[in-house]
Amino acid sequence: MLSARNLFLNKMFALLKKDVLAFFSSWMGWGIIASFFVLMGVYVWVVDGNVLDFGFAELSVFFNLSPWFFLFLVPSLTMNSFSEEVEKGTFQLLRSLPISDTQILGAKCLALFSILILVLLPSLLFVQSIAVLGLPVSNFDSSLIYGGYAALLLLVLCFVGLGVLGSSFTKKQPVAFLLGLVLNFVFWQGLKELGWDIFDLSSPYNRLSMGVLQFTDLCFFCGFILVLWGAIRIRMSRII
Repeated sequence: MLSARNLFLNKMFALLKKDVLAFFSSWMGWGIIASFFVLMGVYVWVVDGNVLDFGFAELSVFFNLSPWFFLFLVPSLTMNSFSEEVEKGTFQLLRSLPISDTQILGAKCLALFSILILVLLPSLLFVQSIAVLGLPVSNFDSSLIYGGYAALLLLVLCFVGLGVLGSSFTKKQPVAFLLGLVLNFVFWQGLKELGWDIFDLSSPYNRLSMGVLQFTDLCFFCGFILVLWGAIRIRMSRII
């Protein structure tokens, strides 16, 4: 017999698998991955201010531009997290199954995060490229690369939480997209412009992406994600 823990994980994995396969069942999923790779490739290698112009084996251009791409992409993926299911009535059907709200939310967030990791995965070819171009070969600042990807993954996870939270407030997908977009922008740049740096995501992201590892920044990201988790759980309990 399966233990309670294994049963919990199996149910969550089943939901996660369903959402991921649904994303890649149409051309849209593959199109998003290709669009991200081509768009970032143009900025990294072609547009003025690219890697070759700097003459250094690093990807600061990529890590500076990627958050803006994900700021728009993530709400387009999260907008149907709850709004579509509530509108179609499938959310209540899902809750009637022997699945807890924690499993539902965990599966949805992990599915979205997994999809975004797959979107990001082809960019590792950029790392391989600068490694080959380095003099000598493979001579590049690994702390900037590792820090950049760690910062980007944490930021994407925050964007996912904000997008899912926005989706929990409405049954309309376009409204959910706008809510997610506004929330992402507010916490990415808006609060900084207002002088509320304490809640700003861009400052810890910029430090971490430059290879500056600070315990306070990691605590900020973890705390931000936990607060979003709690807020979404509260919203889920109020969805009828």
